[in-house]
Amino acid sequence: MKVLPLGWRDAIQAGVTHFAHAWRLTRQDGLVLCATNHDQDLTVGGQLFRASQALLESPADQTMSLSPGHAALSGALDLAGVREADIALGLWDQARVEAYLVDWLNPEHALPLWTGYVQAIAQQDAHFEFQIQTLDPALNRTIGRLYSRSCDADLGDARCGVNLALPAYGVDGHVLAVLSDRALRLAISAPVDVLALTGGAVQVTTGPATGLHIGVGVAAQMAGGLDVQLLTPMPLAPDLGDGVHLQIGCDKQFATCRDRFANSLNFRGMPTLPGDEAALAGPSATDNSGGKR
Repeated sequence: MKVLPLGWRDAIQAGVTHFAHAWRLTRQDGLVLCATNHDQDLTVGGQLFRASQALLESPADQTMSLSPGHAALSGALDLAGVREADIALGLWDQARVEAYLVDWLNPEHALPLWTGYVQAIAQQDAHFEFQIQTLDPALNRTIGRLYSRSCDADLGDARCGVNLALPAYGVDGHVLAVLSDRALRLAISAPVDVLALTGGAVQVTTGPATGLHIGVGVAAQMAGGLDVQLLTPMPLAPDLGDGVHLQIGCDKQFATCRDRFANSLNFRGMPTLPGDEAALAGPSATDNSGGKR
């Protein structure tokens, strides 16, 4: 049940309402965009919600169960503070969206309506639409772990513990050529084990594609530079000369964790787990020698 802010009951019963909608969008990288459909900027909770960043909300479909509800926010690219390049780079994926109802005569008091996360983005011409799921995706996360010989941590996360900022785990460079939407030729600042790059990542650090982060399939040192095959197509290609950072990868095997990262104490798998053949093994009926099976 929602509790109305102080004084709202009288404002609603007055017959002439003075309410507006406001939205706060928070990207995974921390950037915050605040917008309102009022004709003037509003300050809510110490944050400025801009009328110029106009958004249009489709009615939210919310349920009383644990199944997710849905909503949509749409607007004009750039005018609403959302750039086409940022969408292409995935910077708005899983952005947190908070919707409020605001009394624009007394905007310090706002009524939270719903909270959701951007699940998909549609674009047409100069317009975009955020398709929002009004349930924390964490509630749909599988709880528990599976028995596996391989590690179930992500390289560099808290459970893994590897500090990817160390020079040993990456190398800087720049783009020599864009070979295709899934291949780059790079010049790098120091030698690198190309086999270790499999499963790693390349991140663009300068230019229009800054922030682009794509997994590496394979890499090969060629006469003209380091050729890198990417796991997925680039939504936005970097320009020649743009800076990049290459990060080595991990195949989640115990030997790699031990030898490449010296991190065996944090290995999150069961490397000595018996395989299926152990369950099928039994005494031999034809060779009872008393020895090992």
